[in-house]
Parts: sequence; C-alpha cells; structure tokens
Amino acid sequence: MGAAYRSPARARAGDGADRRLLRALDGLYVIPSGHHRPDTGRADAARMLACDDRTLTALARHGLPSTGERGRERFDSRDLFNLALYSGTGRTPVERDVTSLLRWTRSSCEDLIAPRVSRFELGVACGDPDGCRPDARNALARPRTGAYGGAVRHVRAHPGRGGRRVGGAPDAAATTARSSGPAMAISAVLRTVGDCPVLRAPALRAIVREFIGAEPRYLRLPVELRDDPDLVPRGFAGCGAASRYIERLCREEGVPATTRIGWVVGLPDVVHAWVEVVDDDGVTKVIDPTFTLLSEVIPWSNPMLRDPSLAFRTNRLVPTGLHVGGDVASHTCGRAAGTAERPNARVTTRIVPLRPTA
Repeated sequence: MGAAYRSPARARAGDGADRRLLRALDGLYVIPSGHHRPDTGRADAARMLACDDRTLTALARHGLPSTGERGRERFDSRDLFNLALYSGTGRTPVERDVTSLLRWTRSSCEDLIAPRVSRFELGVACGDPDGCRPDARNALARPRTGAYGGAVRHVRAHPGRGGRRVGGAPDAAATTARSSGPAMAISAVLRTVGDCPVLRAPALRAIVREFIGAEPRYLRLPVELRDDPDLVPRGFAGCGAASRYIERLCREEGVPATTRIGWVVGLPDVVHAWVEVVDDDGVTKVIDPTFTLLSEVIPWSNPMLRDPSLAFRTNRLVPTGLHVGGDVASHTCGRAAGTAERPNARVTTRIVPLRPTA
C-alpha cells in the first residue's frame, strides 16, 4: 500500500521551485511501487504541472516518484494528476479541465434537479490485434433510471460488425444486455431527474458529517486500489473507495445501504460510484461522496454538495443495476477476458443532452 509522502524538504530561495507545488507534494499519496507506471516523460510532466524544468527537477529531488536517470526521468501520470489537482496554482491543465467538466456544479439547486433528456450509447469491441475468435461474448450494462424518477426509452442493442443478431430491445428486467461476436452496442434515450431530500436518520447525518470533516482527497488510482475503502481513513479516496467506506459505516450503524455504479452526463468516459441508503422514513436516498470531495477544488460550487443534512442526487446521474466492482462493459473472445481496464476490449460511451428539460 502507498502512504502520504511527508517530505522534510522545502523549496529554497533560488532553486526556482514553485512553492505551491512543493507544499502539495508534502501531502501527495504516492502510487505504491508495485503499481507504479512510468508512462510520462519530463516534457509532458512539466506540461501537466504547468511548471518549468527547474521546478520539475526540484519536485523529483524532493520526492515525486520517478524512474530513470536524472534529467531523463519518467513519472506516473496518476501521481502527476493528483499533484496538479491539489496544487492550488489554478494554472495546471488538470485544474482547468476538472473545473470545466464540473462547472455545472455551480448551478442553482433548481437546475441541478430539473429533468434532462439525453441520448445514450455504450459499445464494446474486441481490441486484440490478432483478431477475435468466433466464440466471443459481450456484456453491456443497461441504464436504469426508473428508480430515480426518470425513464429509459427506445432501448436498442446492436451486434456490431461481424456479430450475431441481438434481437432488438433487450430484456427490460435484465441488468446487462449480452451478445456474441466481436462487438456490441446498446443505445437508448434517457430522462433523468435529480432530488435533494433531507436525511432524517441521525446516524446518516453523522456519517456524512464525519466523511466531510475528514476532508479526504479525490484521487486517480490504480484499478487494483480504486475501490479500497481503507484509503479513506488515511485521507484519500476515489469514488468507489468512498462509496464502499460510507456503505461500511452505514451497515455498522444498522442502516441498509448498497453501492451503485453508472455514469454522469457530461463525463461519459468515467464510471461513477455512489451509495443508496434507506432512511428512517423508508425512502431510498442517494449519498454521492465524490461531488462532496471535488467541491473543494471547484470554485463557487453549490454549497448543497457539502450539506450533511441533504441526500443530493444530481439530474445527471445515470445508474445501472451494478454495484462497485462490477464491469459496465466486457468482452471475452477465448483468449482472455477484456473490460474497460484491459487492452483487448475497446469501450466507447456517449451521453449527449438532447435538450435541457422535458
């Protein structure tokens, strides 16, 4: 497991280092050595951190993990992303991209819960360079917005080039749609709607308050650690880990809870995770810890995101029938299983708003 890096060193006058990046480095969760992926050279690393070469040298000298000889180091892009996100400089591409992608969190409460209509498309195809075997199998998660007051219409499954006929609309009760062949796609029109009911159970309010008070940082993590709830008490989490942690606390307090995965309109390439809880009034409500985490780095985000008395569910949430740890897309072609994290499966997701409200 990794640990928060606590460097004893500080930037010295004249070394050219950006002091804010060095301060952020003090609290960086280092990707554990067993998962380290040296996928980024110096030039790209400097661009991600919006720093000069001298600053990057100082960061490497003071503990930013790297491999290779000095001056030709290679870094893990996840370390760079996490450092940039919490650098506080406001000028890194990571900060700007996250702020841009989540600018909707600044919207009014009314805009965050009003109905939306979107076109949804999810596809998987074999990415094996040697070609796909005839016994290939595909599975795609179906969007299921009905439990959240929305609707899924015009669902169609398509076999893709060379695949066998799927049979039109998949079973409405099924969690996934399945087919044989080298590729598959599923499409639908979604109506999503948000909600922000009050959390009535004192235990639930206390759990959310504890989570917010711990101030964990959202991280980009290796897939093997992404859903690890034990990272949260150490101050770090991805959406899967945070959701599993809150689920654990709820069950310890006797509150029925389960994790859920799906997508967020505007962030189609990210598989999101959150928690469903049953409140004292018998109503199932959503606790979405990720937006609580990210609201810290989004200037002027709606304060509702950090209110421990509310169960905020954005109108951009697209749930599946799967829990944290499930695969929204998979392809197996006789050689090896392939998912969004494995190279022989190419996954594409598009969620395009058709109109703001309906």
